[in-house]
Amino acid sequence: MPEVNFQPVYAAQAAAMDIVFGMTTKTLDACHRLTELSMQTMKETLVDSQETVRQAFSAKTPQELFALQATAAQPAVEKARAFFQQVQEIAATTRDEFQKVAAAQYETNKHTVQQMFESFAQNAPAGSEGALNAWQAAMASGATLCESMQQSTQHAMELAQSQVASAAAAATAAHKGNSQAAGRGGAAKR
Repeated sequence: MPEVNFQPVYAAQAAAMDIVFGMTTKTLDACHRLTELSMQTMKETLVDSQETVRQAFSAKTPQELFALQATAAQPAVEKARAFFQQVQEIAATTRDEFQKVAAAQYETNKHTVQQMFESFAQNAPAGSEGALNAWQAAMASGATLCESMQQSTQHAMELAQSQVASAAAAATAAHKGNSQAAGRGGAAKR
């Protein structure tokens, strides 16, 4: 029976554990940034709400109250859009880091398996060429499948990101249109 060197597999497993810990650290960092962003946004929203309530209590007529409502809504929509854009940027940065690590790990593992295969092929008994060729073809097919899935996933993520950006832009545009219509309606009642 030929001797196979499993040391590259053990080294790959140790490297994989290092990657797991590194990715966990990156995930926690992203969670920390999201938490800070959320806390900052909540503080700003509280201050804005307090000021809006203070102004609402000083309104003398319903028209002033409606005008206050219309003017307060636009900054809130802009802040919400900015918040979600920052969330999207944090997620995109984290995703990009994960993809870089995954691609590097995939290439490393592919190279390690190829080295093991070559070592095994050199020490294989005579007559096993057919099985080795089938195994090599299966490995090539698996690599092609992985690369295809990676490209499909990347395309789907880019499509989802562009749809979120389009939806945010459409919501902002719709709100601007509604605010302008409410402003004209309030001016017409005066």
